[in-house]
Amino acid sequence: MVAGMHLTALGDGAVLLEPSEGLDPTDPDAYVVPLLEYLQQSGATRLIYDLADAVVVDAVYYGWLKSLYNACRVTGVTFISANIRPEAAYALATTLEETPPFPCARDVEGARRRS
Repeated sequence: MVAGMHLTALGDGAVLLEPSEGLDPTDPDAYVVPLLEYLQQSGATRLIYDLADAVVVDAVYYGWLKSLYNACRVTGVTFISANIRPEAAYALATTLEETPPFPCARDVEGARRRS
């Protein structure tokens, strides 16, 4: 278990990450190594990050998501975000100057179906 994250193996190599209130996106180094260890031990090929409880995805949180994406990419794990609230997506879109490098799915089931 990784502090600040609830991780659930969904089968077929997919792991669901649901962040908890204890997650501090300003300190990705505190989470990336234990998370990658968990993903390797579980044989994960996809990490689905559930953003359902994220009210705001600001520049700091987006930086955190990119850190996870990059860590997953170098280890051969596909990173997919899911369930971003429309208001959070809109706020993020108005501040971004780039296209997010990771795919987004409407919901966890949609993310599971992505190859």
